[in-house]
Amino acid sequence: MRFKIELELKNEHFPLDYRPAVISLFKHSLTVYENGKHFSTYYEIGKQKPFTFAVNIPNSKFTKKMILVPNRKIYITFSTNDVATGIVFFNALLMQNNIYYPLAYENAMSIKNVLIEKETAITTNTIDIVFKSPLCIREHSKERNKDIYFSYERKGFNETLDKVLKSQVTKTNNLPISVLEGFSMEPIRCKKTVVRHHSQFVEATIGMFRLTGNIALLNYLYACGVGSRKSSGFGLIEIIRKETL
Repeated sequence: MRFKIELELKNEHFPLDYRPAVISLFKHSLTVYENGKHFSTYYEIGKQKPFTFAVNIPNSKFTKKMILVPNRKIYITFSTNDVATGIVFFNALLMQNNIYYPLAYENAMSIKNVLIEKETAITTNTIDIVFKSPLCIREHSKERNKDIYFSYERKGFNETLDKVLKSQVTKTNNLPISVLEGFSMEPIRCKKTVVRHHSQFVEATIGMFRLTGNIALLNYLYACGVGSRKSSGFGLIEIIRKETL
């Protein structure tokens, strides 16, 4: 299930580190919806979250301190492979229509519409995709108690990607680990980027890739995202070409 959330800002100043604000909006919406009975399902510590999202800020200008959004419009794409999750978030966010939620810089955002989007059915084992939110590949170093992030050009990217995908598939409980056999992710046109997240600088990747693999795996990655920190606004993909049979 995939849907788009249309939001309006009170002024044109939007924080560079905006993903925590979106997560906070999600949490608040779940707290209010049906007396908060769904909150712990998704935001209890250690819970696997079966969704991803991307934020689109059209006609914007990035400065060192903030993002300037002259038309005061932003859009969030939410995607999940679990219909029940999609319905809960859709309804919870729809209840927040026209209610302003506070942001930095004396700003606030208000949901104006929530629209279901048509999903693309994947029926071939090769697709070309573009990342709508950056690809985040993370490895935690126990010795240093530190997270290490890999863009596609950094040594160890492919090995770490394999580990992350194995963990992802294992935690779904719906797919056998064998679906990863033969999977590959070939760069087409992409580049390293550095983004702010919870006041940290995260090395990530944006651009186009060719994904080849098991059709069930490709459909899962399309619905739930690729890589680490998916539920924090990373790894959402859009299909730009399917290889015909």
